[in-house]
Amino acid sequence: MSLITKQASQANGTAGLSTQERAQQAAEYLRARQLAAQAQLAPLAANAQVAARQGVYGARAWTAPRLDLMAQALQEQWAPKAAAALAAYARRVDPVPPKPPRRRWPAVVGGVVLIASGATAAVIIMNRRNSAPVTEAEPDQAASPAGTSPEMAAADVNGQSQPT
Repeated sequence: MSLITKQASQANGTAGLSTQERAQQAAEYLRARQLAAQAQLAPLAANAQVAARQGVYGARAWTAPRLDLMAQALQEQWAPKAAAALAAYARRVDPVPPKPPRRRWPAVVGGVVLIASGATAAVIIMNRRNSAPVTEAEPDQAASPAGTSPEMAAADVNGQSQPT
């Protein structure tokens, strides 16, 4: 052992101790220093814990109403737009083709039947008017229908008179 190391050992009171004994003394010394530091730091750690809890509570109390307002704004403003965009995209992506347009022939047939029945009803009404019973008239009005003058009876359909 060197002279300097011997002197340092004697100053520490470890002269003549084995390495294991010196290690045990060092461990005891470090344990005592640890307990002293722990005794000093325990109140500081407790204060830090309380401060952290208060800070977290304050942060949550400050954040909660802002998150609620943001949620309402998103629901009222962005959600409808996002929903519409998603629905449009879903329609574009959908592999099922849209239904073919309805056939229009039933409507056309119905229209033709309606027109034909209207025309038939008009023809029947016209025939009933023209086939009114002819009453016996005076000899000079024999050719004219009831209630018409001879001049009107001689008139053609298009308003031209015919020789009588």
